[in-house]
Amino acid sequence: MKDFALALLAVAALPCASAQMMEGDTVVYPRDAAYPAGLAERGVQGRAVVRVTVSPAGKAAAAAITESSRSPELDKAALALARSFPYTPPQPNVAPAQVLVPIRFSKDSMADLPRKTCADFNIDKAWFMATFPELQASDMEVVKMARDALIFTLPGPQQMPYAQHSSAVAATAIAACATQPRETLFGKMQREAAKLPPKQ
Repeated sequence: MKDFALALLAVAALPCASAQMMEGDTVVYPRDAAYPAGLAERGVQGRAVVRVTVSPAGKAAAAAITESSRSPELDKAALALARSFPYTPPQPNVAPAQVLVPIRFSKDSMADLPRKTCADFNIDKAWFMATFPELQASDMEVVKMARDALIFTLPGPQQMPYAQHSSAVAATAIAACATQPRETLFGKMQREAAKLPPKQ
């Protein structure tokens, strides 16, 4: 999770009652106390955006969800976390400042990626597809992370073919995970990428 001090740097007081997006998300991992216990094991993760009204003392005078994670538990946790941040107080004699605070509850980190089993991924996928029926499994954050990271593990001649076919590589690995739970998602993607003919 980002240090609370980042909130001080990223949030500026506004001269009127308008909103300003913080640069970057505050990321919360299951090891952090702010991540509700038990949710990550069920694959529950997502991003909520909280609108905070900043008091003259630099504290959250009010907070409301403006973009839901689609998990009531995560939204509640996002509100509590946003209320706990310190903020830059608004200037004297102006309307209270309002800021948008994006908070992402992420089950996986880049360091954890090589160890993520297909069994664990399948749990995440089931929750994601039930919660975001308008999206595809390839839209999951862990898949995007794996796609981005994989190119740096490939030999030079393999990188261009992979860049051109990364969507297909991810789709094949996702499908394989459904029947091979003991494999790792990243390992499956590596093996699929290795099958691509290298650039001559």
